[in-house]
Amino acid sequence: MERVLKLEGVGFRYDRLWALRGVDLEVCPGELVGILGPNGSGKSTLLKVADGICIPQKGKVLLGGRPLSGRGRRDVARQVAMVAQENHFRFSFSVMEVVLMGRFAHLGRFHFERPGDVRVAWEALEATRSSELASRSIHELSGGEKQRVLIARALAQEPRVVLLDEPTSFLDLRFKKEIFELVSSLARHKALGVVVVSHDIDLSANYCDRILLLREGRVFAEGPPADVITPGNVEAVYECPVVVDSNPATGAPRVSVL
Repeated sequence: MERVLKLEGVGFRYDRLWALRGVDLEVCPGELVGILGPNGSGKSTLLKVADGICIPQKGKVLLGGRPLSGRGRRDVARQVAMVAQENHFRFSFSVMEVVLMGRFAHLGRFHFERPGDVRVAWEALEATRSSELASRSIHELSGGEKQRVLIARALAQEPRVVLLDEPTSFLDLRFKKEIFELVSSLARHKALGVVVVSHDIDLSANYCDRILLLREGRVFAEGPPADVITPGNVEAVYECPVVVDSNPATGAPRVSVL
C-alpha cells in the first residue's frame, strides 16, 4: 500500500537533549494514526519533524516517497497541513478569511484569491460542517467551532497529510467526540493520511486505525488499538496503575485509572 508519509529511524535533539530516538512511522491514505504518550515523550516534536519544521539529525522523512529535506515550505504546504495546538489571531478575521489563509501555498507572490480558491474554501467549510459560520468573527466562536474552522483551513490547502496537535484540548466531551468523528471521516472519505497527537486514550482507541505509543522519545508500542492499549503498556509508559477493559458500545479498549 502507498505510504504518503514515512519516518525512518528519525532522531531529533534540542541542543544535547534527544527528543526523538529511532522513530519509525508510516501513514497511508485513508488512515487515522494516533500518537499517544505522556508530556515530554516527543509527540509534538514528531509532528514538527513530519511537517519539516524541525530537521532531524538522524534518519529521514519521506513525503510521497521523496525526501522532505531540501524542499521549500510552499512545496511542503501543498502536501502537508498542520493544525497546531496554539492558534491565536490578533485581528478579528472572519471565518472565511481564516479558511482562505489555507490557500497561501497555491497563490503566487502578491496574488489575491481567485474564484477557484473561494470554491475550495467553501468546500472545506462544508466538509467540516462550518459553512454557517463563514461570516462570523473567529473571536466569536466556541472552542469546538474554532477547531472545526482550523481543520477547514487545513483542508483548504488540499493536502495529502493532515497533522493535528491535541485538537481536543480544553473541549468538553461533546466536542471531543465530534472532532474525532470528523477527522476519522475526513481520512476515509478524502483518502487523507491523518496523524493526531492526543492525551485522550479512550477516544484515540475508538477512532484511530493505529496507535503509536511514545516513551521518552522512543516508540514503545505500535499497532492496532487493541494491541497497543494494554495494561502493561499503559502502566509502563504513564507510570500509573490502570485497568483496561472493552467499551461496551464499541468494543474498543477503555482505560480506567486505579
